[in-house]
Amino acid sequence: MTTIKATGILLFLLLLISQPAFAGKIVGANHGPTEIVPLSPEGTTAMGDDCTDPIVIPGLPYTDTNQTNCGRGNNYDATCLGWWDAGEDIVYEFTLAAMTYVKISLDPLGTRYVGILVDDTCPADLSCNAIFQGEGTGVKVMNLALEAGTYFIMIDSWPPPACTPAFNLTLEEFVPPCADAIDLQIQSLPIFDINTCGGGADLSPTNSCTGFTVGAPSEDLEYKIHLAEGETFSVVLTGEDVYTYDASIYLLTDCLDMDSCVAGGDDPENFSYVAEAAGWYYLIIDGVSGCGPATVMIEAPVATEVHSWGLVKSIYR
Repeated sequence: MTTIKATGILLFLLLLISQPAFAGKIVGANHGPTEIVPLSPEGTTAMGDDCTDPIVIPGLPYTDTNQTNCGRGNNYDATCLGWWDAGEDIVYEFTLAAMTYVKISLDPLGTRYVGILVDDTCPADLSCNAIFQGEGTGVKVMNLALEAGTYFIMIDSWPPPACTPAFNLTLEEFVPPCADAIDLQIQSLPIFDINTCGGGADLSPTNSCTGFTVGAPSEDLEYKIHLAEGETFSVVLTGEDVYTYDASIYLLTDCLDMDSCVAGGDDPENFSYVAEAAGWYYLIIDGVSGCGPATVMIEAPVATEVHSWGLVKSIYR
């Protein structure tokens, strides 16, 4: 027993002594050994360096061009960004008087491994309102539905590089997808003709719910229906010109979340879905390529609401 205890103590001491050799390194699956930028001492000098003096965004729309977080220090490294908060950071603050759909675009201007978070507390903790972590150099976009209140944006990185030499940040309001979705229960037409040309390329599923990983990047039309738990909603799309329009259909539970797709069809364009929960569902008539006319046939629960003639007329205005 004495020998076992002594061996255990020796192993513990060796591990303790070896810690400095590994300090400041995280091994990532895709990014390799990561150098951690040392945390900055308390007290900063420039606006935006930390939560005590963030860059205040006066209102929307807002653009900050050719900004940088280089030289601002690594003030926060225990946030929801994970590895992406180990570099130098910059902090913004903005306030919304009412619920607002906010589009946040960050162009890192060629820098890789840039992260951005949005939270209603500063410093942010492990549970944020939204985050974007990406290894590419392209523009990072977050479309958010935010309640009234004050929010903070932190732009950071997973080093190397330790900071972002230049970036452009833009905030603007946007009309959310499906805001003008046609209510299929009010329409009360089991078969109707559509044409996706001119609908705009607004949506594309990201979870392969249509059966194809390429999604549906073409122009789309948006419909909605309210289903009770256990109700079945079936859709069939026919009549498209397969030489000019590669159609695709799918069903979302949240038009701000493309991973919320619960059913879809592409070659053939049909599906039948049993609602797992009561709520609004959004039928998207889309396509992999092209656009054009087609015929949609739906089978859905009969609407229980009473419609006035004025309401019916308003649908066609």
